[in-house]
Amino acid sequence: MSSCDISKILLNYYCTAQLSYLQDFAVVTKFIIKQLAVDLERIYGLGVGKIAVTAIGPLGCLPRMTSFLSYQNCSEVANLVSIFHNQILRQKVEELNKETKKSSFVILDLYNASLSAIMLPKHHQGYSTLQINPLKPCCVGVSNEYSCGSVDESGAKKYTVCDKPKLSFFWDTIHPSQNGWHEVYSAIKSSLRQLYL
Repeated sequence: MSSCDISKILLNYYCTAQLSYLQDFAVVTKFIIKQLAVDLERIYGLGVGKIAVTAIGPLGCLPRMTSFLSYQNCSEVANLVSIFHNQILRQKVEELNKETKKSSFVILDLYNASLSAIMLPKHHQGYSTLQINPLKPCCVGVSNEYSCGSVDESGAKKYTVCDKPKLSFFWDTIHPSQNGWHEVYSAIKSSLRQLYL
């Protein structure tokens, strides 16, 4: 299960949950992390010496969440979901490293890497390859009932694509663009050395 899959599960759960069910969110998160730990132990048992585990990015910065804020700010409440998930993940990875008596499991911090890439255009004009508003997706549905890639019964496109896709951080309401991932990689590149130690 990739961090993208986990992000989608958590985002869907968060978006459909009522406030009274957010308590259940902690249970869902712990269940996901518990299964992830089982899978990591299996991979380690196959002889893999170093395993990178990705923390999830800031769900509150996904255009699906920032559209309610006119793509101007990340949702701090939704970002708490990511922070909680990543804290539980960090605790579990620390436990696994204690069991192996090595630093066999390394967390790649997509949360902070994504945040720094998203915030870079605001703080360092001219140093980023992103557009002025990185929270706005490039490809969107023409209305709320359509999404990127939607077509009607006649095959007519029901979505629009921005003029400069290469300058977008997000391709659609959930997925970073190729350029977005490049910016995240640039922010996380220095921490990749942990994998070789």
